[in-house]
Amino acid sequence: MANVPEFIDRIMNPQNYPYIDRGNGQISTHMMAHSGIDEGRGIAYPMIVMLPTGELYEFKDMKTAFDHAIRTGNFKEFDTEDEAAKYAEGGYKKGTPLESKKLKEFIDSYNLGK
Repeated sequence: MANVPEFIDRIMNPQNYPYIDRGNGQISTHMMAHSGIDEGRGIAYPMIVMLPTGELYEFKDMKTAFDHAIRTGNFKEFDTEDEAAKYAEGGYKKGTPLESKKLKEFIDSYNLGK
């Protein structure tokens, strides 16, 4: 069985992880990007990653985030670049807690109970 990228658990269980507070009522947990790779395939990868310290780090450019994703295996591969684009442009949220418009309240209320 293939390794599951780290960011997938953060998508499925956002209450277990920190978020970046944008200060305007908005939060960020992943900010996905995508790139084509060999033979027409594509990958999706996070622009926000979890550091070993448990903090989130936001890459400032896609190249650095891409290089980090490849080096660490923190990406999801797709048969086509178009599939990777659809996933990165919001498809990763569908059917997960990230789809909620009240994600911040969900995470905060969960963490209050700890």
